[in-house]
Amino acid sequence: MNKPTHNAKISKSRVTKWEVIKNCQYTDNHLSKIITLYVIKATQLPDLHTEEQLEVSTTLVRMSVADENIFFHKAVAIEIMKEIFPYKFSSKKKNNISRLEDLYNHLCSIISNSLPREILESLIKEYRNSVNLLRTII
Repeated sequence: MNKPTHNAKISKSRVTKWEVIKNCQYTDNHLSKIITLYVIKATQLPDLHTEEQLEVSTTLVRMSVADENIFFHKAVAIEIMKEIFPYKFSSKKKNNISRLEDLYNHLCSIISNSLPREILESLIKEYRNSVNLLRTII
């Protein structure tokens, strides 16, 4: 079995790995939006008879933080792509951090109940980093 990356969590029968990809969009030479893409892969651990890890699912989560999210307190745009079906994630919470907690709970329901808590911590950290970066530049 390959050694897991620092963004991986091993449970009893499953390995969950995630990768974070950031993209910055500019308007008139000013940073206007930061898009964070999460690629979350869940694989079954191999049993004694097989060497291969079987991929259970791959889920993409795209979180867009723009200057209007900061100044007008708008909700962060979150899209999820499970298999080939994209959809927008919505939460009735007013606070973006609470929305990210709802997102984590939703991901637990569609991927695995044992989704690592580190993913939630990473979502919050990346959101705060994006907000801080946009605030310092604007």
